[in-house]
Amino acid sequence: MTLMEITYKPVGINETAEWGDYDHLMQRWEGLGKSMAKNLIREMRDNKDFRDYVLNATHKLVFINYKGFKAFVEWKTKNRFK
Repeated sequence: MTLMEITYKPVGINETAEWGDYDHLMQRWEGLGKSMAKNLIREMRDNKDFRDYVLNATHKLVFINYKGFKAFVEWKTKNRFK
């Protein structure tokens, strides 16, 4: 079995990334720790409205859509006390 190597390349100056892993999500959302990010992503996977924003290529490799994550955080904030 051959191993696939994935290399991160930053996006160009005129474009923005739409998907990223936990580390890049934490860079975009300063103050977000890895354990909190994993908990929020787990909640996104369990919610039928937001599960399409999380892709698991392998058991260790995850891609999160930044706009979907923002929408989930906004939804969670609005529904916090319901």
